[in-house]
Amino acid sequence: MLEPGAQMPEFSLRDPDRERVTNESFHGDITVIAFYPMSFTGG
Repeated sequence: MLEPGAQMPEFSLRDPDRERVTNESFHGDITVIAFYPMSFTGG
């Protein structure tokens, strides 16, 4: 887990419209990213 105020790690993923989103997409913005690895899966 990152500490408050820490730099966002580099990443690249696709949004629901299949557009590429990277950490640079949020440059200068206060951002919260949540990841739920088991959402919408049978696991």
